Amino acid sequence: MKFHEPGITALFLFFIVSAMYISPLAEGYRFYDEAPENLVGNEEETTVEIEIPLWADFSEDTAQDDEIEVYEIEDEIEDEITKENVKIVLREDLWTPESDTCNAQTIGGAMRFYGSNEAKERLYKLFQKLNAFGAEDNGAIHIFHFGDSQIEGDRITGRIRSSWQKTWGGSGPGLIPAIQPVPSLAVRQEYEGNISRYTRFGKVDTTLGHNCYGGMAALSVVRDSARIIVKSHPLGFRKNKTWQEVEVLFGAVPLGGTLKIYGQDTDTLISDIPPSTEGNHYSVTRKLRGVKEGLVISVEGYSVDITGIRLGSSNGVQIHNIPMRGSSGTIFSRLNKKHFKDYLQNWDVGMLILQYGGNAAPYISDSVSAERYSKRFGKQIRYIRSILPEATVLVIGPSDMGQTIDSMNISYPMLGNIRTAMREATIREGGLFWDLCDAMGGAGTMEAWANATPKLAAPDLVHFTVKGSRKIGEALDRSFRAEYRTWEDEIRANKQ
Repeated sequence: MKFHEPGITALFLFFIVSAMYISPLAEGYRFYDEAPENLVGNEEETTVEIEIPLWADFSEDTAQDDEIEVYEIEDEIEDEITKENVKIVLREDLWTPESDTCNAQTIGGAMRFYGSNEAKERLYKLFQKLNAFGAEDNGAIHIFHFGDSQIEGDRITGRIRSSWQKTWGGSGPGLIPAIQPVPSLAVRQEYEGNISRYTRFGKVDTTLGHNCYGGMAALSVVRDSARIIVKSHPLGFRKNKTWQEVEVLFGAVPLGGTLKIYGQDTDTLISDIPPSTEGNHYSVTRKLRGVKEGLVISVEGYSVDITGIRLGSSNGVQIHNIPMRGSSGTIFSRLNKKHFKDYLQNWDVGMLILQYGGNAAPYISDSVSAERYSKRFGKQIRYIRSILPEATVLVIGPSDMGQTIDSMNISYPMLGNIRTAMREATIREGGLFWDLCDAMGGAGTMEAWANATPKLAAPDLVHFTVKGSRKIGEALDRSFRAEYRTWEDEIRANKQ
């Protein structure tokens, strides 16, 4: 046989090229546009973490900034709301807190939601759905509370979740990550085995090889096997402690895997996780007995992306607390749009709360930078509305924040400009705006809160204490219910 004949050479090259193409697939579909220079040597050197500067979202425009906007955002979003003649029977048996005494006109300007008529109509559509929740199972409405470190630990979210679930039904803390980096008041959580956490905010580990993080902008990867143990928090809200169902959400699972769920009152469920590539969204839901119990979620597989675990119910209100430490809220358009869209549209999402702006304050020194930041933040609202056009987007502006200069505590000088610019961008893009700084008392309030007894703010003059967070949650609840009462008044007036 003559190995230098053209036919034999072509056959040899075909096998070589095929092997080069198949080998990355066998490694779990992890691709890289460019290989980092230091991916040479031992395994410890293969993890490259890139710190995204906090000021990257409001510094001068550069070509690199333009590349971050990977996905096209629609220039215009139809704001017209179809007005249907639907008979609405107001429920009179709803539980309400003692603070529910105002409507949007009597609550005061500092506590109101500001936005266009179209934005209010979307909010009223949400109220219409909530009003329909009764004894029957009418499904669940999902509310996402995104924010920075100010909402970590479920401190603010937990307060509104407890109140709203008492009124409109539902149970459980909603979405939690497989690895919880900050202790939460919602659940106690631990893990064991070969599992790693990756986030799209803060430090980004490029070894993940894709951008399909899901609705939490974070995921955990199980390699070989891992167990996640969740228990209700003894100091948590009553509605958080019982779960009617558990849903485990998966992303890329190159070679498939196995899921096991069991607890004190739950028999072992074993389910196969089908193979899937990056960008796919898959979930497994297991009905529970609705009693207080701990659960073990065991996952086995070569490389399994867990994009979230939902503990809750199939009816009522499901509110998800999703903190992003260090983020200024311009992260959403950097996620894989199809995967992010599939993730959110898996449920009936009625509202998204975006609580950002605090991380921008230390780095904005003039009104031009504040306007630039608000413009980019406004794009995120437009981006989200292009995915969920019927959902309400509520933006919570930054709280008062202090800094110490020459032994004097003063608010950040450009905080007012940031709040004003964010409010204008929010209303322009079809969202509602709630000014947290105004709601807590205005400039200089954070110092007063830090010196209060009991303390409502930390000595850093940036973060709230648990009691302070609870007060903010109660204020947000009161403002939301004032809008709900206004909607009810309009319904009654139209019937007369």
